[in-house]
Amino acid sequence: MKKKSLQNFRIAKTKIRKVLVPLDGSKNSIRALSFAINLSKFTKSKIAILHVLPTDVSSLSIVELMKPLSSIQTKGYETKLVKHGERIIETAIKRCKQNRIGFSSKIIKGNPGYDTIKYAHNKKNSIDLIIMGSRGEGHAEEILLGSVSYHVVHKSKVPVMIVK
Repeated sequence: MKKKSLQNFRIAKTKIRKVLVPLDGSKNSIRALSFAINLSKFTKSKIAILHVLPTDVSSLSIVELMKPLSSIQTKGYETKLVKHGERIIETAIKRCKQNRIGFSSKIIKGNPGYDTIKYAHNKKNSIDLIIMGSRGEGHAEEILLGSVSYHVVHKSKVPVMIVK
């Protein structure tokens, strides 16, 4: 049996300059941030931290949906979501600063899967890699449509690393 020659096989060199880490506060998303920080130390890349505030009920966590409907309709609910998102971002910023990693952060409103892809594909953001958790806070849409990470993996033109 002859061995196939790999003479023409060359690995393309790609520089990772900016890593997108979408956070929802789950353990897996925080673990993804840790992976991104470790990778950034070796590649000298920056981290773009993104939190998407869900705008529709299907993006809310199952825990929230199980509460009485009055909690979804209260006026202060959106404020509560914003404060929760800000706490998530503050924690991520603190970790990046402790590790001396360059970062940017953004909170946007929308659909977590769709808007993560939209952010990553925007040329102004210059995203080279997405690192995210495999399972988030347990969104209701996972039951019907699949998880956010599933959506990102299948729609992204940018490489995606999923962290368990």
